[in-house]
Amino acid sequence: MPVRLAAHLTEIGTLEIHAESKISENRWRLQFELRKPVLAENAKKTRPVAVVSQESVTLAAELVRDVFSRGNLAPEELPSKLEQTLALGRNSWPLETIRKLADIFLELSEGRRISAQHESRWLNLTSLCLRPGFGFPGDDFRIEQARRVFAQGLTFGRNIDSEIQWWIFWGRVAGGLNRNQQADIYQRLSVTLLPRGKAPRVNESLLREMWRCAASLELLPIGTKTELGGALVRSIRNSGAGRASCGAWDASGRGRLFYGPINQVVPATSVVRWVDGLAKIAAAGEPLARLAQETGDASRDLPQATVDLVRRTIGDDPRLLRILEGSGEDMEGMARVFGEELPSGLVLSNAE
Repeated sequence: MPVRLAAHLTEIGTLEIHAESKISENRWRLQFELRKPVLAENAKKTRPVAVVSQESVTLAAELVRDVFSRGNLAPEELPSKLEQTLALGRNSWPLETIRKLADIFLELSEGRRISAQHESRWLNLTSLCLRPGFGFPGDDFRIEQARRVFAQGLTFGRNIDSEIQWWIFWGRVAGGLNRNQQADIYQRLSVTLLPRGKAPRVNESLLREMWRCAASLELLPIGTKTELGGALVRSIRNSGAGRASCGAWDASGRGRLFYGPINQVVPATSVVRWVDGLAKIAAAGEPLARLAQETGDASRDLPQATVDLVRRTIGDDPRLLRILEGSGEDMEGMARVFGEELPSGLVLSNAE
């Protein structure tokens, strides 16, 4: 196909180069490999990134406006319409595409107030397009815009789906928040997760997402993480509903954090107590494997007796054994413990 090259200086000071078709309205962004060899090697481990034309992105943006500005489309129809327009399932939308959509969602944030269904859908799709809160030019500014929504709180706070999507939102973008911002989120979570008196009754699905969100706040002080971990173990052991919270440990990143520094890893002495508390629970196989995962760092690895206990507990399950041994667990795999894959095209370098 004959094309011509076009260059554009964005509002954040980056240069974009596109190939524009001479025989249609299609255009494609060109990307060049300028990374260091170690990053280029990590890139080879990721799945191929799909290409979405500018025309399709423009049509997708108009669908978002139809829901949250014009009122021409029901919110529950938006996800399938976007997938049809972009010709991709939502987990395959490229990073550049989802950030462009995120800008539209953030621009139309007041549209979430139209109804509980609008708010729930806005939270779900906006956080999908912002995850994991970093990794693309302009993400700091996008997170600041999202923080305004946090300050405003939920419009339909009595709607359970809105509540669930609220905590999914902040768990998805936690990596883009600084220490103080994560502390703000924790303060709202702690009322439910670490009650000072009688524990409030909470919907099981909502409680699971609150624990998952808390586990994604990797910049919290070690003491706070330790307190949360102990509370979760007690919840799982003492309450049938607490078993649903086992999944939160998939996101604990006890030995290898997703984005936090190594000095934010919970000490092995605390984790040994958690393992002892979870070892007799059948549903805790994967959390136990992740808690005891071998890193090769003596200061972070658990005592051999504890690792042996976990091996006996998980048996000969090959997937859990690979997790325990740390084999096949790259940064992409670590990201999935937060509930889904990283955006297509995002490559993380393991700082270790």
